[in-house]
Amino acid sequence: MSPIIIDNFIPEAYQQSIVMLLTGPEFGWSFFDYSVSDMPLDAYYFTDLPTKEHMQFRHVFFRDDQEVSPFAKYIESLFVSYQALTGSEIKHKQRVKSNLLVKDSFGPHLQPPHVDGMIVRDGEYNSVGKKTLLYYVNDSDGDTVLYNEYFTGESVGKVTVQQTVKPVQGRAIIFDSNQIHSGTNPQMNDTRMVINCVIDA
Repeated sequence: MSPIIIDNFIPEAYQQSIVMLLTGPEFGWSFFDYSVSDMPLDAYYFTDLPTKEHMQFRHVFFRDDQEVSPFAKYIESLFVSYQALTGSEIKHKQRVKSNLLVKDSFGPHLQPPHVDGMIVRDGEYNSVGKKTLLYYVNDSDGDTVLYNEYFTGESVGKVTVQQTVKPVQGRAIIFDSNQIHSGTNPQMNDTRMVINCVIDA
């Protein structure tokens, strides 16, 4: 499918409640010293542009349909809107997590290309056939770069840019989870926060 970009994906009151949730003192973040993968992915796909694994903070809401966060109920509006706007019922939440990137003034700012939820099960990559709902929590720089190529298990080689999407509060992108893409660290804003949902629908 071609990526779908929707502004004001949820009503403004819900947008603000998610901002308050993720920036509140009770919301816990876990630190990771990488943003994409702890192993090189160049054998599968690569870009000629300079990339960097950035440190990242994460909070997992759902893993394989199991609520693993006490805050999961506060993002339910994302799933309600997804089903209403697409007419597709969400059958399975493989992984739902928030990601927080912080300002990096030095670069490179582009993350390595990747797909969402790439795990081999029974000889197949389970990102194939799933959808990614990427929701932007706050206004920021740090575009999402979508590439033309899709990963199905075979080496893709060099990827080519299809489009870039600017983080705007309330904006969402829906795309195939195996479409290769990159995030970008903010250079001007202090933080870039998203909620990344890998779902069967």
